[in-house]
Amino acid sequence: MTMFKKYLFGGMLFTMASVLFTACSAIDDDLSDCQQNFSVHYQVRLKTTLTTQVETVLRSRFNEPEVAALLEDSLKNIFREFAHDVDLSFYINEDRRQYKHAIMDDNQAVYEMELPADDYRHLALANFMLEPTVDVSGGEKQKQHYIQQTGPRELDKGHNVGLFTARENMNVLGNIDQTFNVTLYMVNSASILLIRTDGVDYKDVKVTSSDFADGFYVDDSLFTYNNNRVVNDLRVTTPPVEREVFYSITFPSCDTPEQAQANYPDEVSRADGSTGATDADRVWRKTVYVTLPDGKITRTVINVREPLLAGQVYIIYCYMKPDGGIWSPNVEVGTSVTFDWKEGLVIDDRR
Repeated sequence: MTMFKKYLFGGMLFTMASVLFTACSAIDDDLSDCQQNFSVHYQVRLKTTLTTQVETVLRSRFNEPEVAALLEDSLKNIFREFAHDVDLSFYINEDRRQYKHAIMDDNQAVYEMELPADDYRHLALANFMLEPTVDVSGGEKQKQHYIQQTGPRELDKGHNVGLFTARENMNVLGNIDQTFNVTLYMVNSASILLIRTDGVDYKDVKVTSSDFADGFYVDDSLFTYNNNRVVNDLRVTTPPVEREVFYSITFPSCDTPEQAQANYPDEVSRADGSTGATDADRVWRKTVYVTLPDGKITRTVINVREPLLAGQVYIIYCYMKPDGGIWSPNVEVGTSVTFDWKEGLVIDDRR
């Protein structure tokens, strides 16, 4: 089942570049006065809770300044106001087919193109050339311009870079200087897991994340939920003693538990061989696999009851028990623990 979610943003501005066009009236026979340029100024608008979350959760509440500094360094290339490439599309006429397409890279302060006077719908995408796990398609038509998560069911890691999009209506007039300010907003997010392992003897930890959008319609600003991929979280190297830190960069989650269950129902096998839906209150989740010294694995499913929004950073602070189970003081997080977990126990927990 496919469901959609509106695109939520805001934040600060960063002027990236401008595009110069020649605006000429299509019905003016005398083009001598038709060489008036107008400019489109591109800005990356970044709403991110990285600094707020790190300061509030890690520095103030839990007194984790070393972890906070490590995360800020690890995520600095994701949550920044930067565009390596900007894909520009202009649509016109009733069927809203693409009239003009261009790509501006970070070496170009100005990109020149010619557009006749008319009403345009402008769509822009930034940094997608840097992200190999995402495809862009349907750009020939305004309503079909689509961003899609690609790859196998289980991804080695999430996104490498912050991804941004914009949409703007442009009434291009003839023989007049015009300036359009186009703001690009972030469409991916970060989820972070910090595990306190005080005094616990264990061999290894693996973390995965799931229940996120798999695509985005640029013009309508709507996310889609068709294929629920599992993302292997990245492990932060050299964390402080008795700390494990993981993170993943993905598209956002659904808005509510009802949407999450409708799109990605969770079925886990029981001891009697039957199956049934579980974790009815979760919106998205992380799953922690702790390998103990005797080789047994304890699996904890962390069910998050709050949505992960576009541009957001969500931090889960938790503790490891001697048996490998994970628990969190966050009231918006629930856990389900399986001891001596084996791969065969799970029939399908991600659809």
